[in-house]
Amino acid sequence: MRDNLLVGRVDLAKKTAEQQDENQDDVLACLNKGILRRMTQDYAGSNQILEVAKQQIDSLYGLSISETATSLTFNDALRDYKGARYEQILLHAYMAMNYLQLGDVDSARVEILQADVKMMEWGEQPDENPFVRYFAGMIFEAVGEYDQALVAYRKARDGYLASRSGAMLEVPLVLKKDLLRLLAMQGLTNEYRRLTAELGLTDYQPASIDDNVGEVVVILSSGLAPIRTETAIMTFSSEVQGHVRVAFPVYAQASTPANKARVRIDDKHWYMETVENVDKLARQALDEDMPLIMARAMARAVVKYQSQRTAQEQNDLAGFLLTVTNLATERADTRSWTTLPKEIQMTRVLLPAGQQHVSIEIVNSAGRVVDTIEAGVEVLPGKLSFLTRHWVAPVPMKT
Repeated sequence: MRDNLLVGRVDLAKKTAEQQDENQDDVLACLNKGILRRMTQDYAGSNQILEVAKQQIDSLYGLSISETATSLTFNDALRDYKGARYEQILLHAYMAMNYLQLGDVDSARVEILQADVKMMEWGEQPDENPFVRYFAGMIFEAVGEYDQALVAYRKARDGYLASRSGAMLEVPLVLKKDLLRLLAMQGLTNEYRRLTAELGLTDYQPASIDDNVGEVVVILSSGLAPIRTETAIMTFSSEVQGHVRVAFPVYAQASTPANKARVRIDDKHWYMETVENVDKLARQALDEDMPLIMARAMARAVVKYQSQRTAQEQNDLAGFLLTVTNLATERADTRSWTTLPKEIQMTRVLLPAGQQHVSIEIVNSAGRVVDTIEAGVEVLPGKLSFLTRHWVAPVPMKT
């Protein structure tokens, strides 16, 4: 599936995923199908399967005793997959994007509110997703809830600032301007003046939107999230006074930046900013989970070592067979939502009201355009419109 995506064959990747009918209720299979349907602009079908994933995730919050025992006896890959927290939040974000493409902004608002509930329930700063906060603010703007939008933009800025220490992202310039624009709109002069100085935007003047123009938010999901692989080591256990083998997941490939993108309309260009670095979110989530992963792996290794020794004392062949079985079943959990993008980039563009043609150009490190996504969008007078697309690799030329 990933191999097809990496050569621009989204059609074949989707065909591969859709053939897995036996995994209709499997969370990871549903998540991947949802993104692949989005890539082919089947937004209703995407939300249909993502809703299945969402319901399955909600049902898995009560972890069963039998599942815990199984993971401690065999391996973590036998646990039901409910996704890392960043994946669960992005599930709501992509469902909201689908609704926006279908023209259903009210349902998009519901999805983003559900993401907000989850982030509040978790209540930990590392699980705050500043992009989703920013995206929520834009949806609130689209439905005219400017007070709510302002609150979301403030939370988004705070989230970006808090995540800088983890080498995530700086506060995007587009967010800074949106925050200042709403402060000016709400007449919050003191905060506006303080932030213009703090953000280094003292010369910024909010653009006025009348009935002749509208604003288009262009969101591009670019590249592919990293894929986990397995590694294993021999490590000393004080409990058995010997070395045991443990397997655990890693991201073997180094992180590399995604291609940059820009929006072109006629002869004008607007470069897009990275607002979500999924690659780093994935690596950070694994780092945070690693102490617990290793603790479970060590506990399994001790149980297996002791069972092998007991079997060996009773019968040499039984001990050998159990050793082989234990080695075969000690596998790392390498599952993750790998059809997510490497990065999410965006920009906001003021355009004349009416039907507009937009080109999203993919630019490599040498500044050369390597691919172009062509799309039409209806610009609503005095309102926000949304255009969301995915890009992994150029679509191969037909021969």
